[in-house]
Amino acid sequence: MNESLLTMLRDDLARRVESATANMTGTLRLLATARNLADDGPGADSLTAAIEELTAARDGLLVTSR
Repeated sequence: MNESLLTMLRDDLARRVESATANMTGTLRLLATARNLADDGPGADSLTAAIEELTAARDGLLVTSR
């Protein structure tokens, strides 16, 4: 492949990763708010687990994309 095509593909992938991680961060904010509202009620443990899993996935995506 020629260099300009590789650069274009790399830039497109970087934009897609940035967009995906931004969406994940927005979802994390929503989950954190729901977790705070749930306090110790039903579903609080599930929300905490979801936050931890999504955070790990987002962080892994960022590390892998570099």
